[in-house]
Amino acid sequence: MQNAVAFANNDVITIAWSYGQKLDRCMGFALYRVDSKGKETPLPAVATFPKMTRQPGDTTRKFPIQKFYWKDVYARLEAEKSGELSFRYKVVPLEGKPDALEPMKIPFVTSNEVTITSKITDELDAYFNRGLISTQRIARAMKSVKDKKKGLLDEIAKENSPIRKSLTGGMVGALRDFVGRAKTGDKLYAALYELTDAELVGILEKAGKKLNIVLSVALKQEDNPAKTKGKKKPANTTKKKVDENLDSRQRLTKSAASIYNRMLSSNQIGHNKFVVLADSKGPRAVLMGSTNWTATGLCAQTNNTLIFEDRDLAKRYLDYWNKLKADTTAAGSDPKKLQASALRTWDHASKSFDLGATGEVESWFSPNTPKLRGKNTAKEARPADMADVRDAILKANDAVLFLAFYPGTPSVANWAGEAQRAKKDLFVRGCVTNPSASESFYYELRGTQPPKPPKKVKGQKAPKVKKKEDARVRAAKALTSKTAPPGWIAEMLTVGFAIIHDKIVVIDPFTDKCVVVTGSHNLGHKASYNNDENLVIVRGNQKLARAYATHVLDVYDHFAWRATLAEGNERSSGTLSTDPDSWQSWYFRDDGSIKVAQLRFWLNAKT
Repeated sequence: MQNAVAFANNDVITIAWSYGQKLDRCMGFALYRVDSKGKETPLPAVATFPKMTRQPGDTTRKFPIQKFYWKDVYARLEAEKSGELSFRYKVVPLEGKPDALEPMKIPFVTSNEVTITSKITDELDAYFNRGLISTQRIARAMKSVKDKKKGLLDEIAKENSPIRKSLTGGMVGALRDFVGRAKTGDKLYAALYELTDAELVGILEKAGKKLNIVLSVALKQEDNPAKTKGKKKPANTTKKKVDENLDSRQRLTKSAASIYNRMLSSNQIGHNKFVVLADSKGPRAVLMGSTNWTATGLCAQTNNTLIFEDRDLAKRYLDYWNKLKADTTAAGSDPKKLQASALRTWDHASKSFDLGATGEVESWFSPNTPKLRGKNTAKEARPADMADVRDAILKANDAVLFLAFYPGTPSVANWAGEAQRAKKDLFVRGCVTNPSASESFYYELRGTQPPKPPKKVKGQKAPKVKKKEDARVRAAKALTSKTAPPGWIAEMLTVGFAIIHDKIVVIDPFTDKCVVVTGSHNLGHKASYNNDENLVIVRGNQKLARAYATHVLDVYDHFAWRATLAEGNERSSGTLSTDPDSWQSWYFRDDGSIKVAQLRFWLNAKT
């Protein structure tokens, strides 16, 4: 059966297709973006045939796609340039020799029309950035720069930089416009963890007395040179912890109506990233998600932001903001008195809201345990919010997709492993920054524990222990000089610590029982015990679930291919096959049944 389906969010469009079987003589597919006026544009080429070189302007008409699903990462850029927001896709099979391909004499397939937009419902917008710097485009842009990390950091800090604009997607606009909605008499209530981006700090400064902010401490380590008299260089250095928010803290103290400096201890973080907008009638909207208000948060790691236009949910967030304010004030200058019993008790209970077309939204805050996490975690009680998340994952029927930064153990990675072990046909895909999370999935899936590290021997280097990873859950990797295929160049992976900074779970996105979990929460026990966090669980909004599924699998595919290359998989040579049957056999059996779970996942959706 011939079929093509497309899915979109504000950042990327994914297309999947099938002809119901392998196609004799098919060398791949030319993929065309078709706008609302019928203009057809072939998508840019990526891989080439052996011994051929890609030139600027080459498209999939010359170097076809040898897959049955693809993502159009240029659609947003085209939409911004032309004003065209809606597209469908034409998939044309090609045959012939590599240097002389022609359309096959069979019908092409065309997808449904989708729109590049943040708009989910009238009351909900969802934004995703394009914070993937491990790309050939960024690698080429930075090729002539000696210190590539510093060069990229400088570039993404420039307000008018094309690279910054491309990587942020619509994220800066979302934050700027939300703050800018506050008119005379309106108020803004922000709770932020990291606040160092010059443009965003300036936007908050301009809000003036409309702004009330709880600003946490964001600690980083810097060299602390030892004082050594008479020497040009210090004899040794130590590390000192400094507050990254110091400059913005000082500036906003002068401009804002109120600022509450929430200076938590180093084993706790005030991890929120939300802003409540209130008018004369009270709270009216809330902006929340995973995005730190920094240049790296906007540009150099994957992130998401939601804006809810709902007074009841906004009031819930303002109530939490006031609890943070009260807790901060009561503690005075003693960080050990922060996250006191009153805050923890209030956070312990969730609240649900029926938002009509937006779905049912359950709101959680943390810390929501009686006290900080102890050293012995083996028998600790599961926090109520994480029990809710785990329960949703274990009830999945079709799919569990997730992105996480560094969730610790136990976490979403363990619960996804539990779900996969219980239901072998469940489609599970995840991508994480820290390999410990992908390792957690690997061992949970097998019902075993990771081996204990070998004992250190005095005078010897500790032996390296290879991380175990299942292909369904990958840790982020970039191409290196050793793993890059011929014609590709080495890439940067990060300019900080985070690579994937999203905290997302998507469950059964193509059903009425779909679930999206997101917020600032790192999706593990530790955050519920020790951090200021917020989390929403949205049930029953398929459009939102599809937008988040598109984002998760976009990120997963990006890093999974690079992880495969790092493992030395010969199939991922980076060049196209000249054997029509060989490449198609990865996707279809001879009887026409689909072999690849992700293709089956996309095609099962009803558009």
